[in-house]
Amino acid sequence: MKRSCIVLAAGVLSLSASAMAQPVKVFVLAGQSNMVGFGVGADLPVELRSQPDIWYDHFNPDARQGGPYAAATSTDWGPLEPKGEARRYGPEITFGRAIAAAYPEHRIAIVKVSQGGTNLVDHWGRGLPPDPEALYKSQLYHALFGKLDSATYADDRALEYPEEVTRLDNALARLESEGHEVEIAALVWMQGENEAGWSAAFRYGDALRAFIAAVRGDLGVPDLPVVLGRVSDNLYPANGGPIAVGREANIDAVRAAQVTVADEDPRVAWVDTDDFAPRSPDDTYHFDSAAYQVLGQRFADAYIALASAEGASSASSATGASTGAGGGDATAGSSGSAEGGSSATGGGSGATGSSSAATGGAGSAGADGGGVTVGSSGATATTGTGSAGSAAGSSGAAPVGAGSSGGCGCGMAGGAGPGTTAAAVGLAALAGLRRRRPRGRQVG
Repeated sequence: MKRSCIVLAAGVLSLSASAMAQPVKVFVLAGQSNMVGFGVGADLPVELRSQPDIWYDHFNPDARQGGPYAAATSTDWGPLEPKGEARRYGPEITFGRAIAAAYPEHRIAIVKVSQGGTNLVDHWGRGLPPDPEALYKSQLYHALFGKLDSATYADDRALEYPEEVTRLDNALARLESEGHEVEIAALVWMQGENEAGWSAAFRYGDALRAFIAAVRGDLGVPDLPVVLGRVSDNLYPANGGPIAVGREANIDAVRAAQVTVADEDPRVAWVDTDDFAPRSPDDTYHFDSAAYQVLGQRFADAYIALASAEGASSASSATGASTGAGGGDATAGSSGSAEGGSSATGGGSGATGSSSAATGGAGSAGADGGGVTVGSSGATATTGTGSAGSAAGSSGAAPVGAGSSGGCGCGMAGGAGPGTTAAAVGLAALAGLRRRRPRGRQVG
């Protein structure tokens, strides 16, 4: 079933003629509890409480224990709406709305699998054995991908839930017979708070790279766009966060790794969450309802900017306008122009990209007015209205105070290669940001 273009069905919901003529854009949303979301359904605007024009398939593996998320498990595509007995939501609600507004000619479909308290090392990596301390958190890569997962599970790696109805493979198969083409559009990943509290933080970058490579390989989409949510500085003890004093370097390491992974891959973007209010003074791991709405918008902004950069790169490559001195094409997603060969393939220098700023589509302005920051040199793409943030050096770290409400938009970095000083710059910048808020700040 591995393929980059999968035939899907229109299925349970009607399609307009224009949408039927285009591939269904499928987005995979995954991660831990801030992807699950603690948004309260009643806090949503009425028009966002159920969106039948956007397909949604949802699974939280907490349902393996029969808990409150059991009722949130989908059995087929349905409207995008809060799920479960608590009617909670995460970033998917506004993400789906913004993407649908930006791509009105496509049907939009979202598959979300997320679970709180999970990490890449024990739970999300491809081919992992069951976690003996938390069996219900085991083998989440397989829970998400099912038959698309290329790993072998035998002996001590045997599947803990072999009969489980997995999400992405079955979500696609349930609609396959209807004859619609599909574009697997992106992976959106919100995770890392778990590792920020222990030593796995210092391996997070490698684990994240391996995870992204596995997802792209198993989906057969080597250039799959990936959007990351950088973990919030709410975690720092100086900001009233839950992680112990003395472990600030762990939080730094995860945050820097997320920036660096985006910095070295032009098809990866990160978005900021530092301006989000915590859910409550007693729960600073999670965000309040309004923050999840802004997070979904920022994820959408970042994807639109990635897709725009890819489109600009394709156009310039087709016309031959972007070749450098060595004959290489400029790489999209770094700064729009290659200086000294830093963003050109084939060793060329001075290659000029088709644009120094990528522009997003309709409906992509953040609720806080934040824009999308593109590239390691500070080129900025604005989407919708509001003040766009600017990139802070080659690390891609978002500056303090960017955006119209003290927050930041999205940071997309590309151009610094693996092992460059970008990681060091990012760590230094993040260490400076970690105490930017006064102790005892107001939360809500």
